[in-house]
Amino acid sequence: MAPKKIDTGLVIILDIGVNTASVGELNKKSFLEEGRNFVARLIERKIVSQSTDYIGIVLLGSKETENNLNAQCGGGYRHIKIHAELDSPTWKLIETLPEKSTKTKGDWFDALIVAADHIKNGVANVKIANNKIILVTNFEIPSQQEDEQIEQVLLGFQEENITVDVIGISLEEESYKNRDLSLAKKFVEQTDGVSASFDHAMGYLQFQKKRKAINPHQWNTVLNIGPNIKIPITAYIKLKHGADVDKWIDEPYDAATGSASTTQSVDKQKHHINQENQTKIDLKNTIDAYLYGQEPIPIADCESMFYEPGSTCLSLYGFTKTNNIKWHHLNGNGLEYIFGKKGDTKAQYALRCLVVCMHEENLYGIARRVYRTNCAPKMYVLMPVFDVNNYVCLSMAQLCYKEEIKYMSFPPTNLKKYNCTDEQVDAFKDLIGAMDLTDAYDDTFDDKEAFPVGESVSPGAQYMFDCIAYRAMNPGRPLPQPRDEIMNLFKVPELLESRSKAALEKVKDLFPLKEVVPPKRRLKKTVEDQELEPSTCFENDTTSIPKVDLPSNKINGASTIKISTMDPISDFKALKSIGKDILELTPQMTEAIENLIYCNLDGNFTKAFEALSFFRSECVQTDPTSYNNWLQKFKTKLTNNKRNDILEMISENKVNFILKNENQLSSFETEASHEESQLYENDTVPDTIELTIASEINDMFDEM
Repeated sequence: MAPKKIDTGLVIILDIGVNTASVGELNKKSFLEEGRNFVARLIERKIVSQSTDYIGIVLLGSKETENNLNAQCGGGYRHIKIHAELDSPTWKLIETLPEKSTKTKGDWFDALIVAADHIKNGVANVKIANNKIILVTNFEIPSQQEDEQIEQVLLGFQEENITVDVIGISLEEESYKNRDLSLAKKFVEQTDGVSASFDHAMGYLQFQKKRKAINPHQWNTVLNIGPNIKIPITAYIKLKHGADVDKWIDEPYDAATGSASTTQSVDKQKHHINQENQTKIDLKNTIDAYLYGQEPIPIADCESMFYEPGSTCLSLYGFTKTNNIKWHHLNGNGLEYIFGKKGDTKAQYALRCLVVCMHEENLYGIARRVYRTNCAPKMYVLMPVFDVNNYVCLSMAQLCYKEEIKYMSFPPTNLKKYNCTDEQVDAFKDLIGAMDLTDAYDDTFDDKEAFPVGESVSPGAQYMFDCIAYRAMNPGRPLPQPRDEIMNLFKVPELLESRSKAALEKVKDLFPLKEVVPPKRRLKKTVEDQELEPSTCFENDTTSIPKVDLPSNKINGASTIKISTMDPISDFKALKSIGKDILELTPQMTEAIENLIYCNLDGNFTKAFEALSFFRSECVQTDPTSYNNWLQKFKTKLTNNKRNDILEMISENKVNFILKNENQLSSFETEASHEESQLYENDTVPDTIELTIASEINDMFDEM
């Protein structure tokens, strides 16, 4: 059987000897306690990231001596124990880490040799690509090995590609103190390892990270440019959006043992439920269908409508100027880089020429992509890339289709009340400069940038990882609160906060804001809700009610405020008799006619068309523009709402547009010519989605 391939084999040497019992002056923790916390956090990180690496534990300074070299050499390599064989990390491994130091001591150099031997010979039928040893000790017990033997071991480490890391002491600062520290620094430097203190190492491990992909996924195809040009290419995923937390399998909790149950398991089943009677439906009695709106359409009925996209391809349709592609036109699940096919020098040269020409001409390419045979085709934009690593390629991002783009209408801002003074503009410039995230920390930090793009972690995902680890180690306890490191992600950097105070105060002074409190709606209370006595429920105190005089518009003894749907013709005549112009009455009359049509329940439109005929006759005698403009919009609404019955009634009742032979002010000569122009206009209207801003927001802009 072929050996199992492992990316990294990691052996951790944890010193638990008498020299690790001393307590530090700053954090009041012993070296063993800090070392154990570091090892536990490292194992936890491997488990949560679902890494395939193997981890082994070697205890230095243990009471027992359990290692292969001790048996082979007859008494050497004492007080060194193989605590855990190289294997996949588990939560149980963290629980077995020793918590108390011993009264013995061991040689750290011997522990390095034992760990290297365990990596080479300790695991059978496993092929490890990278070997690493992490040494966790304070070097207070000097090594007794000679310099010649040390050089020989160092040469063997280099030949076997074993990397040595030292955690607990920063060798850059302490290596000059004694011989052991200088030897450890030599091992670290010549094996390309690292050394760090516990504070620095725990800072690196404070956030969980996903396991990096070892081999990037390749997508091989041919870039078609016209009928004759074909360039073999390979696409790699550069950025991809995915879930922050992977799915974890739930295990039933056993209250008796305080851990996961060994006799129960999670059994998940999928059933189809009838929504009417809440009964299960057999899969044999179901058919596949597409949901078109609210109506399911069986697949068997639309097999002839299936679109065949063809085989895998990437076809270049054409080029466009770069300023035609905006950020809101892009969609999809990330970004991909396109190179010429590996090993094909002609393809690489041809693609490079294409990228250079697109860059010089300031062009982007529009291409159709079919990822796999019979997959849905998608449109992509191809953009030239000149990376700092001196490679030239195309970046590929998905484009939105027309129906996926939404346009939002905002109130105009080119008004005088929205104009800003130079002082106000300068105030915002100062605020932007003071809140610059690229310069948010002083020289005490390694990097001055706060929340860098691509490196900032998700607080929710980190807390979820912490809960998973805590629940695995403490199954019966309540979940802890988020760590301080996670809560700090929600805070503004201190330097940024202090630097922006003056700029914020200046902006507040220059832009006084008025708080708008929306009126509260009063709910009518019934007699039962008021909880009053029966004798007082119907008592009316008329003296406490203020009197309000409402203006009354009376014409010939009848109150007429506006044209209503009760008798629109009479209301129109009454308002016209007091001097109202037809332009003022048109909005009221058309609204009444539309309400009579849209709100009709019995199907009798006699009153509506009598009012429409009367309104048309009035406009024929005066100005037909208002009638024609309204009828044109009204017909468009009826067409969009599929009210063909109303359109037919309009033609039958002869209440169409007013023509020139009826009134010279009209712009329509014949009815047929206008219908053709209207049909052309309706066909060419862009089918876009417009989102209207609420009136409250418009009021807010007006009061600014």
